[in-house]
Amino acid sequence: MPDDLDPQSDLPAPRRSTSPYLRNVIHDGVMHISGQLPYDGDGIRTTGTVGREVTVEQAKEAARLCALNVLAIVNAELGGLAAIRQVLRVTGYVACEPGFDGQPQIMDAASAVFLERLGERGQHARTAIGVAALPRQAPIEIDVTLAVDTGAAR
Repeated sequence: MPDDLDPQSDLPAPRRSTSPYLRNVIHDGVMHISGQLPYDGDGIRTTGTVGREVTVEQAKEAARLCALNVLAIVNAELGGLAAIRQVLRVTGYVACEPGFDGQPQIMDAASAVFLERLGERGQHARTAIGVAALPRQAPIEIDVTLAVDTGAAR
């Protein structure tokens, strides 16, 4: 990560869920973040299926938004990204046409956000899965597991 990049700059405001589940759970230094869609403000910027209404480039941008939304949650919950010791795992779901095999290429955009913002702490294991549909017609959803220090950021 370049020394002059503030990893918290330009993070979106975390969305408040109206659903009955928790947006994140911390247990024994591990933070599990519920699936994040590519919200940009109050709505999802791009909707549809990759290979039909959504291009690979649009899907990459959606994946970046998902990753930024994850970091926004950590920032809000723990008072800063310094609390992240390591991104452990990223699971990416890509709504795509049958036969589409570019899920890893799309998820590379989300992985890049973690590396750009966190340096070596952003390295992680990852799975990229193609699915028929996602909530709210989003093209991408990611969930993330991180090792965190709950006392470092507050």
